[in-house]
Order: sequence, then C-alpha cells, then structure tokens
Amino acid sequence: MKRLKLTLLIAVVLAPASPLFAAQSDNSTPNSISDLKAEISQMRAEYEQRINQLEQRLADNESSTTQLNDTIKNTPPAAPAPIANTASSKNSFNPAISMVLNGGFNQYQNNPENYALDGFALQGEGELGKEGFSLGESELTLSANIDQSLYGQATVALHEHEGETEVEIEEAFIESLGLGNGVTARAGRFFAPIGYLNQRHAHAWNFADAPLIYRGLFGNQLSTDGLKLSYVLPTDQLIELGGTVGAGDSYPGGGDHNGIGDWLIYAKTGGDIGIESSWEASVSHWESNPENREYSGGHSHGAEEATSALFNGDTDISNISLVYKWAKNGNFRQQNFSLIGEYFMLNDNGNITHGDDEYANYDGKQYGGYVEGVYQFNPQWRSGLRYDWVGSDHKASDTELLADAGLDGNYNNPQRSSVMVEYLPSEFSRIRAQVNYDQSYSDDDLQLLLQYTVSLGAHGAHSY
Repeated sequence: MKRLKLTLLIAVVLAPASPLFAAQSDNSTPNSISDLKAEISQMRAEYEQRINQLEQRLADNESSTTQLNDTIKNTPPAAPAPIANTASSKNSFNPAISMVLNGGFNQYQNNPENYALDGFALQGEGELGKEGFSLGESELTLSANIDQSLYGQATVALHEHEGETEVEIEEAFIESLGLGNGVTARAGRFFAPIGYLNQRHAHAWNFADAPLIYRGLFGNQLSTDGLKLSYVLPTDQLIELGGTVGAGDSYPGGGDHNGIGDWLIYAKTGGDIGIESSWEASVSHWESNPENREYSGGHSHGAEEATSALFNGDTDISNISLVYKWAKNGNFRQQNFSLIGEYFMLNDNGNITHGDDEYANYDGKQYGGYVEGVYQFNPQWRSGLRYDWVGSDHKASDTELLADAGLDGNYNNPQRSSVMVEYLPSEFSRIRAQVNYDQSYSDDDLQLLLQYTVSLGAHGAHSY
C-alpha cells in the first residue's frame, strides 16, 4: 500500500515535466493540479486511518487471546461428570428373563423301573427318564448386572421325578465384575468346574441324556454351594487356573459340615489353530469327606425294615477333558464339527454300615468316560455319535454290604452307543431324535428318545 501511494506521489510531482502533462498543462488551470493533490492527500489520510484501526483491532485480539490462555492455565480442572453404568442402569429394575422349555417322548425295550448301572448306586436324576410323554426339564433364568462391581444370576429348574413335578434351584450366584488382572470371584450355588460337560445346563448338551459316568458319579451333575476363584494368565494362549470350596453336601459328598466340606482345583488351556479350528484341554481334582452318605440300594433282611447303607470316609475324583472344534472359514453358523472326550476316576476309602450291626471296611474305585462327535452340515441340521463306558472295582471286608449299597455287579464292561439327529428351525428351537443301544446293565436295551427344546426371552450365550 505504501509503495502504491509513493508511486502516485512521484507521478504527480513529475507530471508537469512530461510531454503529456506539458501538452495538457496548456489547457489546464493551476487549480486542477491543486485539487488532484488535495484528493490524493485525503485518500492517503483515509488509508492510514484504516490501517491504524486494523492494527489496533489485531493488537486487541492478541491481548484477549493471551488473557484467555492465562485464565485456562490458572483454572483447576473440573471433576469429570459421572458416567452412568449403562448395563446396570438398563437392568436395575428389568433383569434379563429367559425360559427354556424341554419336552419329549421316551420308549425303552426293557422296563425302565428295573434299570441299574452295574457297579454304581444311582442317585438323584441318575435313573432313566419317564417312559412315554413327559415335560422333561424346563429352566427359568433371571440375570442382570447388579451394579458396576457385581453380576447376578438365578436358574430355577422344573422337572418330573418319580411321577411328581419338582422345583429346584439349579444355580443362584453372584460374580465379580472388573476385579482386574484376570481374577474373577463367584459365590453361591453353581455347577462345579469339574470336566467339560458338568458346567453346562442340560439343554445345552449335544445329546438328550447325560453320559453314563455322569449318571453314575453325580446323578447327572455335580453342584456346589460355596465360593469359586479363577485367574486367567496374561498370555497369548488361554491359561486359566482356579478352585472352589463348598459345603460338601452334594452327592458324592454328604453330611453336614461346619466348615469346608469339599474343595476342587482345576487348570484349563486352549487356543486357535488357524482361522477354522480351536481346542481346549483341562484337568481337575475334587475331594470331600462324606459323612453318612446314603446309598439308595438298601434292602431288608427278613422282617427287618429296609434301611439305606451309609458311607463314611474320603472321596476324591480326578478328571481330564479334551475338546476340538472346527468351523468352515471360521463361520460356526454354517458348518461346524466338535469332538469331545472326558475321563473320570473316583476313589473311595472308608467304611460302609447298614443298620446297627453291619459294618465293613471299604475301598472302591469307579471310572469311565465318553467320546462324542457332532457335525452340523448346514445351518438347520446336525447329527452326532457318542460312545460311553464305565467300570468299577469294589473291595469290602463284608461283600454283602456291597449289595446293600447297590454297588454289586457282574458285568465287567458296561457301555452304550448313541446316535442322534437334530433339526434346528432357528437358533431358538431344536427338535432331536436319539437312539441308544445300552449295554450297561443285565439286559441289553434299545432306547428311543424324542425331544424338543425352545428358548424364550433373552438367553445368554453359552461358553466354549
């Protein structure tokens, strides 16, 4: 701008000496030049005034910015606004509620009332299911985040047993959220983390009934009233260590314990094999000191009233389980295959009594396992095969008490083979047909099991 004004001023000063202005000067009056100079001076003054105004506004803005920065630096940071726990708030008065309905039809070649598993005293739900149509086992589950620290879940099961409908609290526990460092704590009633299948509800099993070894050792499943603690190591490969302590009153435990009645430790590891396969392996060990554990095989001697044989002593169970899963291109919903195998070993060391005058030292072993493979060849159809077996070795100073306890048997290799096929209309429903060839007791038995399972409401995903 200054250069432009200087150029105009020089042109005005030199104008009279130039030929053009000389020619014009003859026709111009002296007042014309004075007017031009005055106009240029006025323009210069106006431009200088505007420049001064702009410079003043710029200086004012820089001063305001400096003051604002100083204010921000000297102001202490405000406390962050509390962030609402979305999950907790959403479920404060509206827990997730789900209902799983099971029903079916069972047909046996032999009389199911005569069923007995060779070398095992069946307890609880270990017997064969009711013949004909039945409700099966249905479950009602409520779950929610209690607050930012705790999660709660309760599952109530309804099932038929000996012609009556029973209501049972299957699980009711609280579990920690966000303890950090891979640690999780659980307290209440829950399925013991022994083996693979025991921790899963019956409707999530691949077959309509439990393996023989589960039926013989636990009466289908082992639950614990107590405390569980688990720790996941910070490694690339899954490694989980954990343990439980409990009341010790669930079979094969027994009795009232003032303190810890049973305890369990386990270790689990697993990982992926490429994008299509994964595996998991675990070992676990459970121990208890049963007090007056009842056997259901008691009988009378002559006119004597029937009583139950009782066991007192030490019981321990060890387990090893292996799981392999495959899904084409990693998409489990389209095609998948799973292979599961488990093995159990139980040791009893103590004594058996029957009535007031029968007593025997007892050392018993019960063992067995199963292998099952299931292939889903499209989203709506699955089929599977299972083979399971059990065995036992009982020694007592009075062998008659083994019969009183229902532990006698003449078969060395009780076993069973099963085949099943399922139709899955959706992820919320399933229709299953299963055939068992059961060679686990005195007479071979051909068994047909038809089952439907539907899920209502918000049902959580199952573990691996």
